[in-house]
Amino acid sequence: MPRLRIIGCSGSGKSTLAREIHQRLGLPWLELDSLHHQPDWTPLEPGRFRAAVVEFMDAHRDWVIDGNYPLVSDLVDPRCTDLAWLDVPLPRVLWQLGGRSVVRLVRRTELWNGNRERLRDHLSLDPERSVLLWATGTHRSFPARFRSLVAAPELAHLRFHRIRGRREIARLVDSMASGGRG
Repeated sequence: MPRLRIIGCSGSGKSTLAREIHQRLGLPWLELDSLHHQPDWTPLEPGRFRAAVVEFMDAHRDWVIDGNYPLVSDLVDPRCTDLAWLDVPLPRVLWQLGGRSVVRLVRRTELWNGNRERLRDHLSLDPERSVLLWATGTHRSFPARFRSLVAAPELAHLRFHRIRGRREIARLVDSMASGGRG
């Protein structure tokens, strides 16, 4: 079974893919946002964040972790068997984020630790508050980030997956479900 890390900009579908793998393969799943965003959107103290990630990995032989936190990459990447990058075009990311956010705002959906999306954050011009601006600003950094991960000698043990659409997602999930190498 795999130990899979999923990366991609906000709204690319990381948690959706992780949930699908979790449900289909029964792999334990850690959504890094759920650890990082404590009540009132307060970030978890870095030492505790790192310790919680290690505790999760130590507790499970195989797993799926989704998120882009450089603070824990040095802990997660060496223990992965696979790394998947959701390379989704920016217009689709913004469409997915917009739709998801509208639903969450209308339903007052709790995300993690009592936190809910707020309209004022979506309307903010601060990318630290507006997920749409955050995604727009970070989207372009992922190709270089992925290339550097692929080129890193210490990560030569990983199988890398660049995923651009639903068919590639289905192939990855099917391959992992059948015990393949993706």
